Amino acid sequence: MRTSLDQDTIIFKLLNVPAVTSVITGGIYKGRRPAGSELEDIIINSPTTGDGTRQYGVSNVNIYVPDVKTTIAGKEQFLTNTARLLTLTNLVKPILEETDGDDYVVWIDSTRVRPEYEINQHFINIRIEVQMYNHQ
Repeated sequence: MRTSLDQDTIIFKLLNVPAVTSVITGGIYKGRRPAGSELEDIIINSPTTGDGTRQYGVSNVNIYVPDVKTTIAGKEQFLTNTARLLTLTNLVKPILEETDGDDYVVWIDSTRVRPEYEINQHFINIRIEVQMYNHQ
């Protein structure tokens, strides 16, 4: 039987390539983000993994981007850096869209942008469906 840690590792290996790591300002991490990071980070976590010969699970790929500081009507504010979120999402999506490995398949289920107001950042959550095969 495989675990959610195996799911994290599969997705980590797909994303931890120069085409991605050379573009983001931070890193790619399994589980959680380094405390206090102000960089562009990709975090992978897998909340569920089923059991059986064909194991189905769900993983999250969260891409964090610092907000843009701007002044509107004389007031300093932080706004979503939608351009950068879109750039990084478009970089990662082709890697995760219907990708087949020797003993797994991953595909994108959904996406959504979420705020992290306390740290003036937003992240896009890419929800991934995973199917792993256990060869007997």
